[in-house]
Amino acid sequence: MIKVNTEVRSELISSGLACSHAFRDAVYEAGIVAITDVQGRIIEVNDKFCQISGYTRDELIGQNHRILRSSEHTTEFFRDMYRTIARGFTWHGEICNQAKDGTLYWVDTTIAPMYDSQGKLEGYLALRIDISEQKWIVEHLERLAYHDPLTGLLNRAAIHNSIQNTIERNAGNHFALLFIDVDRFKLINDSFGHELGDKLLQKISHRLRKAVRMSDTIQAARLGGDEFVVLLNNLTSPQDATLVADRLMETLSQPYELSGHKIYSKASIGIVTSEHLSETANEMISSADLAMYEAKASQMGRPFVFDHRLRDKAQKRLYIENQLRDVISRDELTLFYQPIIELESGALKGVEALLRWFHPESGLILPTEFIPTAEEMGMIIPIGNFVIDEACRQFGEWRKSLEEHAPANLHVNVSRKQLEQPTLVAVVEQAIHNYAIPPESLHLEVTESVIMHDSQTSIQTLNQLSNLGVHIDVDDFGTGYSSLSCLCDLPIDVIKLDKEFIKKSKRRREGKLIKALITLADQVGLELIAEGIETPEQLKFLQLSGCEYGQGYLFSKPLSAEDMELSILNSKCNSSLLKK
Repeated sequence: MIKVNTEVRSELISSGLACSHAFRDAVYEAGIVAITDVQGRIIEVNDKFCQISGYTRDELIGQNHRILRSSEHTTEFFRDMYRTIARGFTWHGEICNQAKDGTLYWVDTTIAPMYDSQGKLEGYLALRIDISEQKWIVEHLERLAYHDPLTGLLNRAAIHNSIQNTIERNAGNHFALLFIDVDRFKLINDSFGHELGDKLLQKISHRLRKAVRMSDTIQAARLGGDEFVVLLNNLTSPQDATLVADRLMETLSQPYELSGHKIYSKASIGIVTSEHLSETANEMISSADLAMYEAKASQMGRPFVFDHRLRDKAQKRLYIENQLRDVISRDELTLFYQPIIELESGALKGVEALLRWFHPESGLILPTEFIPTAEEMGMIIPIGNFVIDEACRQFGEWRKSLEEHAPANLHVNVSRKQLEQPTLVAVVEQAIHNYAIPPESLHLEVTESVIMHDSQTSIQTLNQLSNLGVHIDVDDFGTGYSSLSCLCDLPIDVIKLDKEFIKKSKRRREGKLIKALITLADQVGLELIAEGIETPEQLKFLQLSGCEYGQGYLFSKPLSAEDMELSILNSKCNSSLLKK
């Protein structure tokens, strides 16, 4: 044993006390310090503790540490902490405390037990470091990562995580996802500018928050652009989602006052419920998106609930889209021709070229199945150019081979996208030149709604075509919303009366309307062709009403070029295509 004399011992004690005081001073200077007894009553605090908490030393001494507790932590959090220090272990973690004025602050906290000279626990030393600024930075970065900066709603990444978590923890609870698309937003954005468009999105977001009262069970997010989603958890039944969607549609349809403008906008909403359980968040969003497009296409002004037929329809559309990309080079497109005849004599007046797609695996695919997709993906331009060129080529051949028996006129449909293309006039002019076709024998058919989509561009293009000598037909006349207007403003030569009118010709009101339209066409110097004639009764009515021309299954279904030629040759004897 080493013996230490009294003087040396006294020096060591003095030195130790000096070190102890120096250590204590360093700790007090470095951080926020509090000492409590075993029961957690505060017996000492430093100045930094008073500064950050807002309490004076007198207000703190003798108080339990719970005076600083905020609502950020659960009861179990503190139980775990007290269990740790009660067993004599040091506890370390981050705590959110509440200052005297109610503000919250975060501290990185270490709580260590203190023992007396006999090793008995006599209290705890708590050393804290203020990390409020770091916490704010982290929370700000997290907010940027998971919230949309324009609207403050959750962003795509955040709602994707929520949806995936909902799917994975599903235990028989009902939930649903609403996909919301703002109708006419692009038009509003283009008309009034992006600044007002952003304000509209902010207003929409505010209405969403207010309408659904966002919580743990209801979350709204902006996916981007004018697309929003709302995740509904813990529904009583899947049908509740439709009730919420109805309420949202009503809320979002109210006018918006923005920068002195009254803006009217509605929303299309698609719904997918847990009845059609998705395996991933992407699948659920996709299903709700499909339902939204169905709601928009129906124009019924109500939400649409997803079912698996929509998925099948989408897969078929994707298949068609993929197959369309090389459809021309694979030589799968062909034209059929339906005769247009003089109703009184049955003589052939002209033919309408109708596009058909014969797929090697799927067989015949009708235009109604692939034309909308072709328009959306931009394929309608090369397809439309192919139709013009091929129809003119065939027409030119008939003029040479059939001579005086060849159809006098060729009618070809033109889509909206084609009419918007400045190259359309050149394509038509080239086809006329290549196949030596008299310009006046070519009729380009456009629907009334196509013309009115962008009337200024349409008028300019149609005038240029008319200047070539080409005739312009208004197809499906009477199904649009400004028929008389387009007759006055555009270089129209022919009206093609929609087949829906002909179907209803037995009704007194529709019959009178058809007669009035025939008279109108005659008065303004336009030809009128009745479409969809299927019965002798319809033919008789049109003949008595003074309609000169018509087409329909009563005379002939659309025929291949070869069959059309044979039909023309067979009819030379009686010069009539009227069925006896």
